[in-house]
Amino acid sequence: MNYKIGIDVGGTFTDFWVTGSDGSFSVHKTPTTPGQPEVGVLHGLQKIAATLGSDMGDFLGRVHGIVHGTTITTNAVLTGGVAKTAVLTTKGFRDLLNMRRGLRDRQYDAKQRPPDPLVPRRRIHPIEERVDVEGEAVVPLHEADVHAAVERLRSDAVEAVAVSYLWSFLDPAHEQRTGRILREALPDVYISLSSEVLPQIRAYERHSTTVLNAAVGPPLARYLDSLVRRLDDAGFRGVLLIMQSNGGVMSPELTARFAANTLLSGPAGGATAGVFYGATHGLRNVLTVDMGGTSFDVCLIHAGQPATTTEGSIAGHRLALPILDIHTIGAGGGSIAWIDAGGMLRVGPQSAGARPGPVCYGHGGTAPTVTDADLVLGYLDPNGLLGGEVALDAAAAERAIVRSIAEPLGLTGLEAAEGIYRLVNANMAAALRVASVERGHDPREFALVVAGGAGPLHAGMLARELEVPLVVVPRQSSVFCAVGMLLSDLQHDDVRTWTREWRHVEPAAVRAILSEMMDRVRATLHAEGVPADRVRLEAALDVRYVGQFHEVAVPISPRLAPADLAAAAACFHRLHADLYGYAMPDAEVETINVRLKARGLTDPPRFPTQPLGPEDPAAALKGERRVRLAGMTTRVPIYDGEAFAPGFAQTGPALIEQTHTTLLVPPGYRVACDAHRNYVMHAADRPLDAVLSGLRQ
Repeated sequence: MNYKIGIDVGGTFTDFWVTGSDGSFSVHKTPTTPGQPEVGVLHGLQKIAATLGSDMGDFLGRVHGIVHGTTITTNAVLTGGVAKTAVLTTKGFRDLLNMRRGLRDRQYDAKQRPPDPLVPRRRIHPIEERVDVEGEAVVPLHEADVHAAVERLRSDAVEAVAVSYLWSFLDPAHEQRTGRILREALPDVYISLSSEVLPQIRAYERHSTTVLNAAVGPPLARYLDSLVRRLDDAGFRGVLLIMQSNGGVMSPELTARFAANTLLSGPAGGATAGVFYGATHGLRNVLTVDMGGTSFDVCLIHAGQPATTTEGSIAGHRLALPILDIHTIGAGGGSIAWIDAGGMLRVGPQSAGARPGPVCYGHGGTAPTVTDADLVLGYLDPNGLLGGEVALDAAAAERAIVRSIAEPLGLTGLEAAEGIYRLVNANMAAALRVASVERGHDPREFALVVAGGAGPLHAGMLARELEVPLVVVPRQSSVFCAVGMLLSDLQHDDVRTWTREWRHVEPAAVRAILSEMMDRVRATLHAEGVPADRVRLEAALDVRYVGQFHEVAVPISPRLAPADLAAAAACFHRLHADLYGYAMPDAEVETINVRLKARGLTDPPRFPTQPLGPEDPAAALKGERRVRLAGMTTRVPIYDGEAFAPGFAQTGPALIEQTHTTLLVPPGYRVACDAHRNYVMHAADRPLDAVLSGLRQ
């Protein structure tokens, strides 16, 4: 049998989802190894091979594909582990990068400090050259400046150089020549050109994105080189693909070149998985939530399409590449509970991480976490996680909660643990409102697709708080992003700045720009082994009212005809009203950018279905346990998730335990196992068919 594997390196665990050519699948987890995450990846693969009764070489020889999500670049920026980077920019604009936009993120906080610069001023080198707003070279490139900069770069022993000249997206010749000089003189230095990374208008965004690409390129390239070499030595001969922030995947070679595409890729696979799991019930409007060990990620999917943005940021630095619009807060199983200076209970954003982890793990942790609270409340099996591989010390967890939270607040240990549980739920509910209500959507019209090892313990309470009518908990929820990675297509985004007032937009000119872009992305996908008949193209125009700063992406046909322009304008007004609450149909409109998304379709794994059986879940019952719910301690039934078969249903309160996660069914809710062996949960006073019918309208 042949296999495909999705791998997601998280803050606490590295997740593996293994699918077989016969439709079978298995879930595996190993502790993440900070500093050398490839070691944890190889340990996990060895564990999987042993589980299958195979040696490593034989197993990897039958693995045809691996899709891998990595947090290497994210962690590099957040922890300051970026490469030593320099910048070459147009003379007279040396400070543009570190001035940013001159605005504070919290504009009424006079004490807010700007983020630490990725590149100090002494390593920003001005180069005499100038291209004007029409794309004309009004000052030729002064190559002597470039050669002088090379000497300073060599003496500084920089690892990466970002080149970003003004208006280079209109004429990249100066950047391209600079790049050739740098690559010839400094062959071991990572070179990043803005005309390749982000050829579009807005100087700060382009500067920042290009610098981020340069700063994270070397650590990512080193990691990928180590990973590829270790996999090759272990016997892997299949295709390795890397997850991007836009929800697609690409080859390791292109990933190393465009490293910034992975900066927010950690939770990106979850959006693709959310689309799939919603579709199994005919649902196109879903909210995906992923509660892992460190963070809580939310993505809104409307009409079957995940929300995207080009206004991302990481550690205060702007990232203007197309990315999935995922809202993240520090709320995970490892989030630490603490008391602030005002005597108020807080949870997160600090996390105990993989080491030492929660107190109950016994790895030296002393600060109580959400996982410790879940254990004290009775929601987790005291015999341990991962089928007993991770022992849990309930007594140590309770002592930590009593010492750090209960005694200072005058509470019992159970009351303090329940306070932690309720507060982290409130934090997550607020994040869901940001992703839905603040973007003009009513969460009552969406289903909640829940993921992460900790997510199913909290999902029911989130649904109750937001009046979400349906909760879908995939059988593979603990490795949700890894599942999404195997469902993802290869994807590349291209953009060209093209500013025109709407009345001057000529379809032939747009088609000419798109034709050039399509040739480029088709060649890229062809180099990645994608046949021409597996390529899908989606075009869009960035449109705004004249005088506005922000624009809206309006989908168009790559074969744009004159008759399509009126429909595109009407679409813009409608989208603007949805996003901002108003539209001005009589106002002048202009285009800013032409965009193209190219997907190379992959073969997703098969998900076999099973016929529904009887509702009585008695065959899966394995006992009872005392738990704390809504201020009361009561005994609830515990069900074996592996034995909870399609058709089984149970009204809460109840717990369904799997090897890697536990589902809490609150009082007043009913859970059923569907034909895909996933769980669907809803208010017990409404039939499931009625709930689904309402959400499909």
